[in-house]
Amino acid sequence: MDLTHLLGPILPSLGFGGAAGLVVGYTAKKLTKLLALLLGCAFILLQFAAYEGFITVHWDAVQGTAAHVWADPHGITLADRLWEIVTANLPFGSGFVAGFAIGLKVG
Repeated sequence: MDLTHLLGPILPSLGFGGAAGLVVGYTAKKLTKLLALLLGCAFILLQFAAYEGFITVHWDAVQGTAAHVWADPHGITLADRLWEIVTANLPFGSGFVAGFAIGLKVG
């Protein structure tokens, strides 16, 4: 894919914040795809082991543990915390957000 053709008209106006957002968005999408693949494979392996009787999975305990990871008692989600870390102390926030959105689209 030729990024200069896609981003050519708007790239100069994005500036450093936009370029940083583009890179972070692109990387985030690629890592998310890889994580989804790994989690899917782990789930299939886990289900196979449970089906064959090698292990017993207590899904209610798994669900309870996962609920604490995804959201804290105040309702702040893991995605909210990650976004806060990524955008902390950015003076070029609007350009970063625009670049991030483009990076997600391109990635």
